[in-house]
Amino acid sequence: MIKIVFLVFFISNILFANEKVNLQLKWFHQFQFAGYYAAKEKGFYSDLGLDVEIKERDLKYNNIEQVINGEANYGVADSVLMLYKAKKEPVVIVSPIFQHSPNILISLKESRINSLFDLEDKELLFYSNDTDGLSILSMLKNFEIKNIKLTREREKKDYLKLINSETDLMVGYISNEPFYFLEKGIDINIINPAHYGFDLYGDMLFTSEKEALNHPDRVKKFKEASLKGWHYALSNKEEIINLIYNKYTKRKSLKHLRYEANAIEKMISKDIIPLGTFDKGRIKYITDLYKKQNLLNEIPNIKNFIFEDFISDINSKLTKEEKDYLSEKKVLKVANLKSFPPYNYNINGKPKGYIIDYFNLLAMSLNLKVEFITKPWNELIEMLHKKEIDLIPHIAINEERLKYVDFTSFTPIVYQSAIAVPNNSSIKSLKDLSEKKLSILDNSFLEPIIRKEFPSIQLITTKTIEDAVKLVSERKVDAVIDELTILEYHINNKWISNVKTFKIDGLDNIPSITPLYVGVKKDNILLKSILEKANTSISDNNIISLKKKWLDKAYINSIDFSRSEYEYLKRKNKINYCLNDNRMPIEKIKDNQLIGISSEFIKIFEKNTDLKFNIINSKNIHDFNKSCDVISLMIKQRNSPYLFSKKFLSFPLAIATKSDEPYISSFKTLNNRVIGYVKNSIDIDSLKLKYPQVKFKEVSSSDLALTLISNNKLYGLLGTLPELGYQVQKNHELDFKVSANLNEIVEYSLAIKKDNTSLLGIINKVLKSIPKDERENIYNKWNTVKYERNIDIKKLLIGVFIILIIILIVIYKNRQIKVINNKMKRYIKIVDEHVLTSTTDLEGNITYASKAFCKISGYKKEEILGKNHNIVRHEDMPDSLFKEMWDTIKSGKRWNGEIKNKKKDGTFYWVEINVEPVLNTSNKIDSFMSVRHDISDKKKIEKISITDELTGLYNRRYFNQILHQELNRAKRDNYAFALIIFDVDFFKQYNDNYGHQKGDHVLSSIGKELKTICKRSTDFTFRIGGEEFAVIFKPHSKENAIKFASILNKRIENLNIEHSFSKVSKYITVSVGLYSDIGNNLSDEESVYNFADLALYEAKEKGRNQVILYSTGT
Repeated sequence: MIKIVFLVFFISNILFANEKVNLQLKWFHQFQFAGYYAAKEKGFYSDLGLDVEIKERDLKYNNIEQVINGEANYGVADSVLMLYKAKKEPVVIVSPIFQHSPNILISLKESRINSLFDLEDKELLFYSNDTDGLSILSMLKNFEIKNIKLTREREKKDYLKLINSETDLMVGYISNEPFYFLEKGIDINIINPAHYGFDLYGDMLFTSEKEALNHPDRVKKFKEASLKGWHYALSNKEEIINLIYNKYTKRKSLKHLRYEANAIEKMISKDIIPLGTFDKGRIKYITDLYKKQNLLNEIPNIKNFIFEDFISDINSKLTKEEKDYLSEKKVLKVANLKSFPPYNYNINGKPKGYIIDYFNLLAMSLNLKVEFITKPWNELIEMLHKKEIDLIPHIAINEERLKYVDFTSFTPIVYQSAIAVPNNSSIKSLKDLSEKKLSILDNSFLEPIIRKEFPSIQLITTKTIEDAVKLVSERKVDAVIDELTILEYHINNKWISNVKTFKIDGLDNIPSITPLYVGVKKDNILLKSILEKANTSISDNNIISLKKKWLDKAYINSIDFSRSEYEYLKRKNKINYCLNDNRMPIEKIKDNQLIGISSEFIKIFEKNTDLKFNIINSKNIHDFNKSCDVISLMIKQRNSPYLFSKKFLSFPLAIATKSDEPYISSFKTLNNRVIGYVKNSIDIDSLKLKYPQVKFKEVSSSDLALTLISNNKLYGLLGTLPELGYQVQKNHELDFKVSANLNEIVEYSLAIKKDNTSLLGIINKVLKSIPKDERENIYNKWNTVKYERNIDIKKLLIGVFIILIIILIVIYKNRQIKVINNKMKRYIKIVDEHVLTSTTDLEGNITYASKAFCKISGYKKEEILGKNHNIVRHEDMPDSLFKEMWDTIKSGKRWNGEIKNKKKDGTFYWVEINVEPVLNTSNKIDSFMSVRHDISDKKKIEKISITDELTGLYNRRYFNQILHQELNRAKRDNYAFALIIFDVDFFKQYNDNYGHQKGDHVLSSIGKELKTICKRSTDFTFRIGGEEFAVIFKPHSKENAIKFASILNKRIENLNIEHSFSKVSKYITVSVGLYSDIGNNLSDEESVYNFADLALYEAKEKGRNQVILYSTGT
């Protein structure tokens, strides 16, 4: 009995044991990681079924790589994670902990290095790796701090180097290094990147995509317990400080840990921002910042970066029916072949291969289990037909299968037909196999095609492809045909060295590429849709990893075309590629062959698609419509009859002039100059708009243009740098020169007919697949022209003399510039403290805010940077105003106006604001700058001048202004307009009997009620004289206007203000005149007013306390 009890206890311990996971810290044990210690020691992790090991940093290893490689489940890192994500590393942020980075610069007080602008020519003790101090490097680069020397030799107590004057300043954590100086009584200056607009996230909890995908519930638990731990640690600092000191490390004293705890609490900012809060706008701000500093080549996908978004990506795409299907499904039955390596095969009862791993990955994203059913091919087809399995993961389309199989739109495998022959064989195609032996897998889809198209070939069928390859190796057959990767797998795994492979090029009437789709039972539409959505959720990085693991290198870089694109490639053998001749070194037809830069890209297209490009030379662009599939070197245009590919080629714009003309560095120096350009070679319309002062003239060829320049008929020729360089260096080297710093880029695309979307998709995917270094190699190959010159000693000496004079001038000017820079720093400080200015990115996220702007808005810089400008938007301001502003500034124009802003405490202030776009060196909008002037006092005075003192409503003067404004707006936009005029019934009698003080109370009460009723931004309320009031509003219809007026009439009576001398009610009532119509029917202001007044008169005539709508019969 005791044994049984012990056994039950032992088994239950195994079944219900906590999951073991580990957390890799970014540094040694200290209060920086207090929340995790608290979560472990207070049982928050174990309460959720987790057994957590916390590992401090081993500096020999990259702590982020340890998580990526699976050595740790979770890790702590900072904003450097965004660089990893940009490199497509599989990292996922679980939760930010520090809202602000602790990285700072420290200098001694006595050094007088007080600000960022004092750092030039100084020595900085920096981190060993740039990634540890990205916020500081970004700040230095952004403000162009020159000649700062970075020392990277770090030691245990390297703060002593600053004390001993061995360096000018050092980097450190605001939570750590300042303590050492405080302890020694040494005053320091702190330069914080956050104060200069570089406020990055500090520590963040992160994991790998694999952990997030395989164990999403575990990640949620780890996050929940960790945040709970941080709440506890910050609320019980002294307890956790003692825990760290007694259990984890005595590296820091208790006093030091207390200092660190107080500093870290400020960086977490939990009282301002809830723990774990993630601001996507701020992430975008940080990634944009890194991009601007050339630390990123491309902005990472934020959606795939954040845990909640990462796991919900697929779920958000599923319909309710699809989710219900999955909740009932639980297990996915997938076909597994005995021998289809390296894609799908079985060894000793275990499914293996690319497809096996791929479907395990797919199933994980759907929270399903996979059961692989291993049978011969024919039996698997029959099982799908009978619904005994859910899908076949790789199946080609044919007419018979379309009757009982639905095929997905994506293709996990692309079957590349290939032939293997002995190394010394002269066979190059199927045609060479006439009267020869060819081995082939029994029941291969290629078998009937070969029997029909090549009846003279003697086919030898085998049960496995391994046997077929063996026959070639033993010279028992002349060749074997199958899929390229499968052939190479068997050749390499059997160490066969006497056989080579080559692809079938599609000219043998055999499909060179056959896409294999996922096949589901014909009526299982839900599963097909789910699989297609799940496929899109698998990252490119995961797919590449699988291909590296299982497939041949040549296949890794293959392009995943869609089903319709494969069908297009199957139908189409030849592409007509049209161009204008002779644009060297870009392209030219020579001896009926295309040469130049574009010819290299055409080779890449042909290699990746098996399409043959037929080159057509057309002098007239209008001829292109007749026979061209693709048109070369086209500039994207709106309302074009073509579709345009992604950027094909791009080159700097340059200008060729006579050699004795000065160097041209900008279009601004070309005022009233006549500049030639070859038709259709550049985006001339855009340039004419941007540079109206330049006289552009069209010419038929560059040779003609150069002749016109020689004859002083043109000042210069505009074109791409490689074309002009080629022309000048080849034919006119001594007469002309090229200026190449115009800050304009010409971007060419390939043009495709509008109905040919499949070809567009194919071309875009091929262009995207070309690596950057391969592009550069192509440019370098064709863009190098070698030539020599004799050296003129006399000219050389003159040149040296001139250079010396220039150097002396530069030295003198540099001294002047230094004085100017010091003045500029003082001016910048004045602007920062007294001018309400800010900058935002293109999405409206604040990237800079002056001290003055922070002061008036009530926010600290760290609170406002990275936030959207809507943080100060007051709800009274209409959406239409902001739409007008954004439309204006995004078009490149300045916008100014008056805006009511909201402070942090909820109060408001008024500013007059000028917003204008900031252009980068490419003349494209980079950001927006706003300069404001506080006009709150002016607005108060204005309000007094337009407000009725007694009721708080607008007065008669403002009524006239708004009536004019709203009538014109209604006419312009053709929307409904309404005007109400009403007055108090028998108000004279009320005043005479109750007194004027009571009468004023009535008017004031009506004013308050009007404000309660009219809350919309398009409602305007007025007291226009005595007991007469007006309302201007925007109804949906005339009926809606009548209903609104009736509500107003009833609400005033329901104030229940006694009026014993009224003849219509025992309470105060009003008579209401209403006029309403749509914009096209509206008259002038005076007429509209009279119409409403006539309706009011009729309401009084008909007995008062009622609403009358004006009509032509009134």
